[in-house]
Amino acid sequence: MSIDDERKKHLEEAQYASTVRCISCQSPFRQTKGFEQMCPVCFKLDRGYNLLLGDKALLFLQEEYQAQTKVLHATTRKLARGASPSAPASIRPERVKQLIRLCHPDKHDGNSVATEVTQWLLSMRSKQREVSDG
Repeated sequence: MSIDDERKKHLEEAQYASTVRCISCQSPFRQTKGFEQMCPVCFKLDRGYNLLLGDKALLFLQEEYQAQTKVLHATTRKLARGASPSAPASIRPERVKQLIRLCHPDKHDGNSVATEVTQWLLSMRSKQREVSDG
């Protein structure tokens, strides 16, 4: 079986797990058994276990997620204060794509602010494409 096939198999298995927030670090994680309250990293740290390389990779991604979430919240606060939703030139298309994935309403139980910010980011992406196609 190819690596792509293996990845798809594991993603299919994981898609039915519930996404919850760790009670320790607040990072989202997928419950595999349905009762876990801590992400794998916090669980191991709480028990004094050694972190494996994969755990450290997850820890790094959690930190990246937290940083992106802070950017999203800052953007949301600016929008709530009535700041112009025009596309800042400094946001790269790859970053817009990341932000869309982070704030999508499907990841936030249909939250209205997540919907509003996602729509704004989609319009920003559309404007960026018009400029680059122009």
